[in-house]
Amino acid sequence: MPTGRRHENVPVPFFFQPPTAETFATLQPAAEDVVLASMPKGGTTWTHKIIHLLLHGLDDDGQPVPEAAASIGAKGQVYPEALPLEPVTGEAEPGSPEAMRRGFMGTWRYDDLLTQTAPRLFSTHLFGKMLPSGLLAPTGSGKLVVVLRNVKDVLSSLHFFRGVPKDDWLGNEHGPGSLERFLHADCPNAYGSAFTWMNEMDAVVQALQPSGRVLVVYYEDLVRCLPAQVDRLAAFLGLSLTPAKRAAVLHGVAFDTMKKGGGMAGMLLRKGGIGDWKNHLSAEHWAAFDAVFDERCGGCALAEPLRTHQEPSVGGLPPPLAEQTTADDPRVSYAKFTRHTLVEGRLVRDNLIATGSGGKFTRPSSEFMGMVEPPGTDGAKHVAEAGRYHLFVSGVCPWASSVRCARHLMGLQSIVSMDVADGQSGRGWAHINGTSCPPWAGQDRDGPFFLHEVYQASDPLGTCRITMPVLWDKHLGCIVSNDSWSILKMFSTSFASLAATPRDLYPAALAPQVEERHSHIYRNLLNAVYIAGIGILKQNEESRAAAEANIAVTLDELEASLQGQRFLMGAELTAVDLRLCMTLLRFDACYHYGFGIRTAKTGGVLCDATSGAPSAYPSLAGYVREVYGLVAPEVDWAAFRQYYRWAPGVTPEQPLPDVEMVKASAEQPHGREGVGAAS
Repeated sequence: MPTGRRHENVPVPFFFQPPTAETFATLQPAAEDVVLASMPKGGTTWTHKIIHLLLHGLDDDGQPVPEAAASIGAKGQVYPEALPLEPVTGEAEPGSPEAMRRGFMGTWRYDDLLTQTAPRLFSTHLFGKMLPSGLLAPTGSGKLVVVLRNVKDVLSSLHFFRGVPKDDWLGNEHGPGSLERFLHADCPNAYGSAFTWMNEMDAVVQALQPSGRVLVVYYEDLVRCLPAQVDRLAAFLGLSLTPAKRAAVLHGVAFDTMKKGGGMAGMLLRKGGIGDWKNHLSAEHWAAFDAVFDERCGGCALAEPLRTHQEPSVGGLPPPLAEQTTADDPRVSYAKFTRHTLVEGRLVRDNLIATGSGGKFTRPSSEFMGMVEPPGTDGAKHVAEAGRYHLFVSGVCPWASSVRCARHLMGLQSIVSMDVADGQSGRGWAHINGTSCPPWAGQDRDGPFFLHEVYQASDPLGTCRITMPVLWDKHLGCIVSNDSWSILKMFSTSFASLAATPRDLYPAALAPQVEERHSHIYRNLLNAVYIAGIGILKQNEESRAAAEANIAVTLDELEASLQGQRFLMGAELTAVDLRLCMTLLRFDACYHYGFGIRTAKTGGVLCDATSGAPSAYPSLAGYVREVYGLVAPEVDWAAFRQYYRWAPGVTPEQPLPDVEMVKASAEQPHGREGVGAAS
């Protein structure tokens, strides 16, 4: 509850000692000193305990250090700003602020913090310029750990902190309630506004990042991947962890262990999970909260990872794939969503293809490039074997679909299990009804399964896009590869001996030529369609026009080359044919109109999807029909419509292309029986 006390115009709690805070602000930390600056109710107790155990509480065998058990901070955080400069003497009057202060902080004084065994640990709720000047200086010393938590759960936790406040959530005769106090620009709560706290700490973090002396920890990350966060903290502190000490730290910071340990943890820990805020207040109240958050923290980098934890629901979830039809109009029937990516394992908004940025779209390289080796390969991390691998794909993406088609053609269905995503959402690719892949299969979960969970499980601290396809190793619990071309080739080679219907989709004798042909088609068609479409979004006409020109030339080249040969590399189907065909199947229904791609020839590759006019590329059309006939069960025509959730080439007033017309054209006889045959 507010006390009315202030220091440097910041509301402060009953235990605050202004002379000590001023003295602490002049501290010149030693190089190994650690300052833990945390948002109130943001995970202070948990993080303090982790750092104390790492620095002092345990030896390398994971055993408690006896002399550390009685040291300051062993039972929980002791704030510098709460300790007097002079020794504590006499008895405190029962019920007085000093008695309450001693109940939290004991009879320690500030000098006890200064005389800690090195490395010294200072835990504080002070922020910004109130932190030690010797820490904040560009040439300063010491290490700063910043801890914060999604602000809706902070509000919820504060509301119930040691009982429910008399003025309740919305206020009554006792005064403004928790919500109004929290959102007010001059929040009277101890340490003031959480929004101000984040903005001022954001400036500190940005200034210290080049020195490598600052680490940001999020409460939600401690919940999601505690072992990885312990490792991350240890590395930042310059400590090497033995397995025994690591295991002991993890046991020591388990909720029940800390709660039973007494001290600050026993008093302050409240078992509120992530998202507890959803159990309180109304949608209108939280909408008001969101407006303040956006206004106050819209440009705050520290606040960005908190957004997904503060959303009332996942935006843009598609219907299950089985319920989607080729008549759907996602422009009106599908909710909009904001794309996300992973940064240090956290979901944040992805600006790679943000509207109106004016830049050129450059697709980042795949982040996971592992290889599955043939059965019997000695020393390999990943070896092909039945039941070990799982494939995550999407019917929307042509590149993921080409891998799916290779699995089908090779007869690998019983060797490599597979899940098809229902579509994209504000949390990335979504499997509305869950996944069949362990360890997530059969989990009792509230809501869909998201592909980002696979990426986070493989690398809890990873920075990467959330892309399809993904090949997952169920035995090792990690991603092998998210590179579609690599996975396709692995299915064609490493898994060949396990295939029920083996095909040499990547013949060794032709490998250089296959790679060269694929590189040319990828650059000028497979990826060019996206450069053209995203060029509209990014308002880069030069990039869009250049991509469109490359597409037109490449289609003409393909038409000419396929007049005299059956497939791209000659008489036999190869991996590059699957790549090309999956893009061309989508060309008439998606890219041609949705991405605003125009070529010198009218109509599409198979047909004109608006008029039904025949293809201007008869050889290419026959080629697509032949390949499609081999992989038809793996093509989700209804999923193609999802491109129009964001594709800008068709205005809302224009009807979408007729997918059924394109599908009917693809199902026509290919008529290529004699193409490429010896005369």
